[in-house]
Amino acid sequence: MSSLAAFWQYTRFILVRERIVGLIWIVALAGSAILFAAMYPGLFSSDAEMQAMAQTMNTPAMVALMGPVYGLDTLNTAIIMAQECLIWFAIAIIIMNIFFVNRYTRADEELGRLEMFRALPVGRLTGVAATMIGALVLNLVIALITVCGLIALNLPGTTVAGAFAYGLAIGAIGFFFAALTLLIAQLLSSSRGVLGVSFALFGLFYVIRAWGDMQNSDLSYASPLGLISRVFAFYENNFWLLAILLGATLVITAVAFVVYVKRDLGEGVIPARPGRKHASRFLQSPFGLAWRLTRNTVFAWAVAAFVMGAVYGSVVGQLDSFLNQNEMIKQIVEGFGENKSLLGSYIAMLFSILAAVGAIPVVNAAMRIYAEEKRGRIEQVYAAAVPRLSLFASFMVIALVQSLIFLTLTVLGIYAAGESTGQLVLADLFKDAFVYLPALFLTLGVAVLLIGLAPRLSLLVWVVPVYSFLYDYFGRLFNLPDWVRNTSPFGVVPQLSLEDFTVVPLVVLTAVGIVFCAVGLAAYRRRDLR
Repeated sequence: MSSLAAFWQYTRFILVRERIVGLIWIVALAGSAILFAAMYPGLFSSDAEMQAMAQTMNTPAMVALMGPVYGLDTLNTAIIMAQECLIWFAIAIIIMNIFFVNRYTRADEELGRLEMFRALPVGRLTGVAATMIGALVLNLVIALITVCGLIALNLPGTTVAGAFAYGLAIGAIGFFFAALTLLIAQLLSSSRGVLGVSFALFGLFYVIRAWGDMQNSDLSYASPLGLISRVFAFYENNFWLLAILLGATLVITAVAFVVYVKRDLGEGVIPARPGRKHASRFLQSPFGLAWRLTRNTVFAWAVAAFVMGAVYGSVVGQLDSFLNQNEMIKQIVEGFGENKSLLGSYIAMLFSILAAVGAIPVVNAAMRIYAEEKRGRIEQVYAAAVPRLSLFASFMVIALVQSLIFLTLTVLGIYAAGESTGQLVLADLFKDAFVYLPALFLTLGVAVLLIGLAPRLSLLVWVVPVYSFLYDYFGRLFNLPDWVRNTSPFGVVPQLSLEDFTVVPLVVLTAVGIVFCAVGLAAYRRRDLR
């Protein structure tokens, strides 16, 4: 087989492996971009409302969050939509690319898959080149579907050039981080290290952009996120910034290829730090192993929880003006408490949404044991007479602790940012947050149940938090009946900032969660490993 034929075969193999997850990403990102854009024509009844919204977005906190405001002289619906939405879809596609490239480079190398592939008569660069082509296809498909959707919607102010500037900005930032992750995968020797450094650089670039935008300085151009925020879609359409970003992507890719050719397979340029000669007594315990495998994620989500809380808490002092100029968010907030306190409705919305987001680290911690099982490493642990239930229970405990940490730091972030207004009471915020613990516990129970009974279907656990999140964002906009919300465990939780405490739903959620955990643990103890 020629090198070119092997390259195309391996590219096809990657795309086939990615057909389900990749399709989900395409539908989620491109579909959400089009759906959000479709909502904007009904949000503003006059040009004055759009100008007021733009002025609200022009505050330092909002500029740091979403980027610089532009087009005030010719403001229209398409410009407002691009200003508010671009950064969020950029973040989502960056996450997709980091996971995609890590999965087909360093993770496959750790599992020995690339070694088997390299044993065939193929070129040394076939694997990494095919990975980058796969990333290019995913980003390009998402970008082009978004472009076509925006053109078809034809929002006021939409132009073909603006639609391409918006869609290609999303695809370009994703492809840049695919290249950056590829380079990091050559430098480090573990997939967890690659993910950690990639997301750390993502956070650094976000901070650089935010600081540069707040200071209105050229520092933002040092960040790839700063470049796309200055494309100014539907206004200036600065394609030359996308060309710079693409050029940087190609340079980083070329460097990664050179490093890949020169390094040993299975090793990174930066050698792994040698561990202790003998494991500590803590690490030899089931809980110690579970903690060692999840600690980086725990710390990362702790920081993310505080930051998210601070971002939302910063709005408390200017809540009236903020909501009056953002009709979509106002409708969502009012949907939580009609004829109730505006602040109480806002707090109810925050914790309903953030609790669903908090399910992500909880589920990830529980699912980690199945990830180790799929990679064939868990058998080595059980060969040392480690009880199955002890190890699985250790991951469950970490998941529960992570739910407490997430909610606690979210509360502290909200209070730290909004305390100066004098409107927040810390004890009340803790009550509003911790009332969601039974819902998080039930979500954990669903994960444990699926891992024990039907591990191949364990990804279905994500339906629970995603369903609740989508209802809170879209269900209230479309005035869906309350029974739809009550089909989610997060929907039956009493919102203490608006209503009286009710213990019955919390007891039911906890009881069901206990049953699910018990059945899942019993099934896991009996079933065969993969």
